[in-house]
Amino acid sequence: MSMLVIGITGPTGCGKTTLLQAVQQRGGYIVDCDALYYELLASEEGADLRRELQTAFPAAFDADGRLRRKALGQLVFGDQARMAQLNEIVFFHIGRAVRARLVQAKRDGRQLLAIDAINLFESGLAGLCDTTVGVLCDRETRIRRIMARDSLTRDYAALRVDAQKPDSFYADHCDTILQNAGTRESFARAADQYLTNTVKGAFPMTKQEREALLYQPKHGRDRLSKADEAAMQTYCEAYKAFLDRSKTERECVVSAVELAEQAGFRALQDGMALQPGDKVYSVNRGKSILLAVIGSKSLAEGANIGAAHTDAPRLDFKPNPLYEDAELAYFKTHYYGGIRKYQWGTIPLAMHGVVVKKNGETVEVSIGEDEKEPVFCVTDLLPHLAARQNERPLKDGLKGEELNIVVGSLPFQDEEVKEPVKLMALSLLNEKYGITEKDFFRAEIEMVPAVKARDVGFDTSMIGAYGQDDRVCAYTALTAEIDAKKPAHTTVTILADKEEIGSTGNTGLNSDFVLHYIEDLAEQAGVSPREVLRKSLCLSSDVNAAFDPNFPDVYEGRNTSYINKGCVLTKYTGARGKSGSNDASAETMAKVIAIMEEEGVYWQAGELGAVDVGGGGTIAQFVAHMDVDTVDLGVPILSMHSPFELASKLDVYHTYKAFKAFYK
Repeated sequence: MSMLVIGITGPTGCGKTTLLQAVQQRGGYIVDCDALYYELLASEEGADLRRELQTAFPAAFDADGRLRRKALGQLVFGDQARMAQLNEIVFFHIGRAVRARLVQAKRDGRQLLAIDAINLFESGLAGLCDTTVGVLCDRETRIRRIMARDSLTRDYAALRVDAQKPDSFYADHCDTILQNAGTRESFARAADQYLTNTVKGAFPMTKQEREALLYQPKHGRDRLSKADEAAMQTYCEAYKAFLDRSKTERECVVSAVELAEQAGFRALQDGMALQPGDKVYSVNRGKSILLAVIGSKSLAEGANIGAAHTDAPRLDFKPNPLYEDAELAYFKTHYYGGIRKYQWGTIPLAMHGVVVKKNGETVEVSIGEDEKEPVFCVTDLLPHLAARQNERPLKDGLKGEELNIVVGSLPFQDEEVKEPVKLMALSLLNEKYGITEKDFFRAEIEMVPAVKARDVGFDTSMIGAYGQDDRVCAYTALTAEIDAKKPAHTTVTILADKEEIGSTGNTGLNSDFVLHYIEDLAEQAGVSPREVLRKSLCLSSDVNAAFDPNFPDVYEGRNTSYINKGCVLTKYTGARGKSGSNDASAETMAKVIAIMEEEGVYWQAGELGAVDVGGGGTIAQFVAHMDVDTVDLGVPILSMHSPFELASKLDVYHTYKAFKAFYK
């Protein structure tokens, strides 16, 4: 069926106009037969109609050949034969004109047309319709409506109502009857539902309609333009460079400050007057950073907040780490966050961190990133000697106390020294950084994979690197914040520490430092911090576990994320019964999805594995705790929490686009 034709009829005062308006709202074309009759009488198209009427009823025309409607009514009123003669002439010409309009509507590509005719069946016009509907209501309601519409007396309105066909006529002839005895609003809903059902039954569902009805995330590369492809590659090269110079949370903050200041951000100071468009940042103890761009709307209308974390699973030095055993020097470590310990054996490691010396001087330490510098590693057994080790559960393939890092094998040349290899290693450290063994108690040293961010795959479609959980979200949020020019709402980006161990301490998001920052902004804007938080919206940005076909049993395929299908909206995280989760409300999800789709962001839904298997928390719960509407958004990752995680370039880029849309 190329065009659906609906015949609409019913007595006057029943509300056919509301149904006709619903047709028009759907792009339908209306043929009003009453209006068409008078149009024909006044136009060249109706010349034959006028001639036949003048021949049959000459007394109804004046000397100039104009029809006198009142005179015509007097001639046929009460004379059934004359009325039948009039109807025969009018119905013929109206029918011909309606057919002409149907033909033209089809040529114009119309899919929906309605014929409005009180004499739909008597005129034969019902035969042109695919379906017919009669609009009815009770006598008293019709009288009131006619009185109000036409300014008639009650008696005359009643006469008009009683002169028309009974409801039974329409019930016997129409395919559908719509009763209109309620409010205009309720009938409008009923009319729209009728049209929805009628149109759905008349036309096969199109591909576009099917796609709109179903949720099926698509491979993003099928939709990527050449311009977006080029922009994506450029963006991801900058992202890889960021990863290489930001192996720790402190280094992430340093990189963030550099990028922000290059873009015109200033350190937030007490009493600083802020205007729309101003860009400010605040660093918390060198391990977390908050940035903001002041929006054109009052802060009282809330802020758009993006939050991510910059810490990653790693090996930390114990407070007293350096020792010697069997003429080898080692560092004792304490793993940080959810690592799989066996993955950290026999891979090259680099040493990053800070040492605060006795005199208060802070020394930055970095060894192993330059190709000319040495690296370090955890040793493991060869297979021939690992029979008993192989019997261990995988989680104990390497135990925590076996994650000892080899740092030297040469002795200090002094026979009186009891631990010459240890001393040699310490002397080299002292030579380079001026530190002593006691200084380790005043240090934060992390051992991280000594690998550069690299393209992965023949097609170079993925990025492999350490620490993408969650520096990929930190970088995308940061760069979107930097690129925010004139946002409507004030934008706030939070890059926090300690998420991998529960967002603890005074640099983790479970601290009040974020609240204090919002309070500072609110104070300078002269608004209540509570009001700001209640009206704010947050994208808590953390990575999601992408489906790995090597281990399908730990995922639930319909509700997991996939590489190359865009950023992931995670309504809730947590373990099993959503414990430790922020469960985003339907309203929050609707707001965020609307933003994504309006800006053409590729997005998908995801969870963190099968219900009884998966789990894991994010910082979302802590932002939500401040009375902020919050939902998780991030990048799907393969080999999450490993020394070498994989992310799709497309997903990285569209996470940036998501934040950019959010910060508009």
